[in-house]
Amino acid sequence: MIKRFTLRPLCHLMLIGGAFSLSTSAMASAFQLWEQDGASVGDYHAGRAAEADDASTAYYNPAGIIRIKNQQFVASDVFVSSNIKYKGTVSTNTYLSGAPQNVTAQAGAFSSLPDFHYVAPITNRLGFGLSVVAPFGLKTNYGRGTAIQYAATMTRLQVVDVSPALGFSITPQISVGAGVDAQRMGGEFDQVGTIGPGTDSDGKSKGWDTAWGYHVGGLYQLRDTTRFGLTYNSQVVHHLRGNSYLVGPVAATANFIAGIPGNAIVSGNTNVHLTLPAFTTLSAYHELNQRWAMMATAIYTQWSVFENLTLKNVAAANLGVVGGTVVPVPSTNTTVNIPTHYRNTWNVSLGTEFHATDKVTLRSGIGYDQSPVTNTYRNLQVPDNDRYALAFGGHFQATKALGFDLGWTHLFVFNRTVVNPPAQAVGAQVTTINGTVNTSADVVGMQVTWNIA
Repeated sequence: MIKRFTLRPLCHLMLIGGAFSLSTSAMASAFQLWEQDGASVGDYHAGRAAEADDASTAYYNPAGIIRIKNQQFVASDVFVSSNIKYKGTVSTNTYLSGAPQNVTAQAGAFSSLPDFHYVAPITNRLGFGLSVVAPFGLKTNYGRGTAIQYAATMTRLQVVDVSPALGFSITPQISVGAGVDAQRMGGEFDQVGTIGPGTDSDGKSKGWDTAWGYHVGGLYQLRDTTRFGLTYNSQVVHHLRGNSYLVGPVAATANFIAGIPGNAIVSGNTNVHLTLPAFTTLSAYHELNQRWAMMATAIYTQWSVFENLTLKNVAAANLGVVGGTVVPVPSTNTTVNIPTHYRNTWNVSLGTEFHATDKVTLRSGIGYDQSPVTNTYRNLQVPDNDRYALAFGGHFQATKALGFDLGWTHLFVFNRTVVNPPAQAVGAQVTTINGTVNTSADVVGMQVTWNIA
């Protein structure tokens, strides 16, 4: 039997929300985000590929779509308040003859990550889902005013994933699913150029790209109270293209020497290739009795594909020789190479649910998030380290049609985080970093679930 469902207005609403999420990002392990719905913030996404109790399963494991027996719409927003404090030295060869400058700088931010999911049964064995999520994102902003600006000011990466999916029941115990991932990525890398006191100049490089991937999943229900889920999300290769410019006294000086008017060096062909890693999720869900349930998740991310971040055709001032004197000259084809050499990682979580009443469910969770960043190549743009998580949350079923979720996760780092990467060169400017970073974050998730009759 074919079931009716209304898609167009919900799809429009989800795409509007996706456009908003493109403008925001949050701190994560490297730049992978785990919060693709608000409810899972309360148990640190434990059981995400096996629980399949709302429309967010369309992204977490499309095989779970068949468990949703009516049209359902999920809207959530995840708010992240991150604290990133650097303390150490910064030295730049073009500023004060490269003398180390003592620096204390804050790069934390407040971010919002809206997500949307929709599921509709088509037949008793086939269902459709659509998700708009942000699976990757990053924002660090050290601002202006300290010597750290010569290494980094704003660094931002945003990914919006629009994913239609299908779930199919093979037997009452086994279902499978697959989805297409259409991703829109935007990236920005900013820092200040200088050739001495009073010459600070703004350097910005931006790029955008659309790329495609997929995710597939399977769900096995051992018994009514126990099920296991397995999902694979493919890698997605992005080729970002955009523009780059350097504006200020450095650019004006270089242009004057080259006989070019203006105080800006502009490149319209800046590009960078960036591969988002594949990851595999294994989850379990088990009801101990009518009140208590336990869930667990292990996620393996193949970060080793991310060896270097290489920006090409960046606007900068290089060194040239005019009349036997070394002077700055304008360049629109400078290459900036940032070695990363990421390692493959594990993320594990364990959670519980307590059904206090027919309307109220309480959640909790703990977790460990291994960072792909190694000590040798940790930089200011992604000053990451292994994190631990503690989470609490709950669900309130207000009516048969409407449910509300609220969750909180605190992320903290036990180990001392040293930032001393290889020297960073942009044109003639070479900057060296040597310090430590203290990081933590609080994540609050809110969700509304609407069961459409």
